[in-house]
Amino acid sequence: MLLRIPLPLALLLSLCLHGALILPGLWLRSQPQPRAKPPLLDVYFLPPLAPEPTPLISTQSHSVEPAQPSSLAPTRTRGQQLQRAQSALSKHLLYPPQAVEQELEGEVLLLLSLDAEGRITDAKVSKSSGHAILDRAALAAARQLGALPGNPPQTLLPVTFRLD
Repeated sequence: MLLRIPLPLALLLSLCLHGALILPGLWLRSQPQPRAKPPLLDVYFLPPLAPEPTPLISTQSHSVEPAQPSSLAPTRTRGQQLQRAQSALSKHLLYPPQAVEQELEGEVLLLLSLDAEGRITDAKVSKSSGHAILDRAALAAARQLGALPGNPPQTLLPVTFRLD
């Protein structure tokens, strides 16, 4: 035996059932989506570059005195000095959030001037990363170092910014 339901009541029941199926989906879509967490940041320091090859020896008969290295010439930090300097620098180095958002990476080569006790008297960018925001972050960290005892008066310190 069939139930006879008046047409207005049947339409109302149909509307309620369809609404119960459609409205939760609409309600869930209107909820704010959780923002994706930014990637974890790691600052990696590249190992120092290999020393430049020595120039070829001339076969000409005249003798030339070898040039003596200048004590004022900047020296690239190497070995344990590099590890100590980068460890100290990493305590002050922050990857700028704007650089993270733009996915900027690069290496900054800093020229540090040190006094006799190893205190940093000046810090400049010797080679830019190509991104001013990364260069500024490296300089700000270097200025907070304070001192790098045992390093030459003019020290080159590489600072590498990498996102993982």
